[in-house]
Amino acid sequence: MAGRAASAPGVENDAVADDATATTPTTGSVDLEKSPTAATTESGTDIADTVESSEATDAAEPTTGRDTAWWTPKTMLLAALAVVFAVVALLGIIRPGTSEVSNQAWVDTAATQEVTSAGRDALQTVFSYKFDTIDQDQAAARAVLNDERRGEYDSTAEQTKQGVIQTQTTTNAVVTDIGVTLLDGDRAELLASMDIAATQDTVDQGTVQTPVSLTMERVDGKWLLATIDNR
Repeated sequence: MAGRAASAPGVENDAVADDATATTPTTGSVDLEKSPTAATTESGTDIADTVESSEATDAAEPTTGRDTAWWTPKTMLLAALAVVFAVVALLGIIRPGTSEVSNQAWVDTAATQEVTSAGRDALQTVFSYKFDTIDQDQAAARAVLNDERRGEYDSTAEQTKQGVIQTQTTTNAVVTDIGVTLLDGDRAELLASMDIAATQDTVDQGTVQTPVSLTMERVDGKWLLATIDNR
């Protein structure tokens, strides 16, 4: 407003000039406007902040590159293997659908020895028979099997019996090594090595050496053969 009054052409009246001078301090529009200096200062501050922010971003980019450079395919493979090893280790302790397994193998010495002896006897009983005592041998085998395995054994027992009699076969199984890998309550897992010698009509058929993985289940206080895996 003051600028406009001062630049108005043809104004020579002192009263008008005095009025303009008197009203200048009270004119609110002048106070509300930013001075060129202030605007320049604020603009300069904003630019400086932008430059500093840009420089900080530019400076951070190489650091980010250094931070991610180590994540190479090799390190990713190692990380993946670490996860696999962790899962495998976990599976040795926790089994799907069950609570935490308490392995008492060799901690409970008496129970470990008991199931070891039962496992050895079960393997030798099931895989040993003679053509002239096959009925007794099969009855003994049934006695060391749990219900499920006994059902499977009976499904082929007669066929096995006839083949043994016709060929006059005799087998003798000897467990050479056996050990308990897991003992958890009424369930045990064992690994064994077994030699099975065979003859047919008194002719030696040689000896087969085989590793065996087996599971024993305690039923009514007696350890019975639950699974057999000739690996």
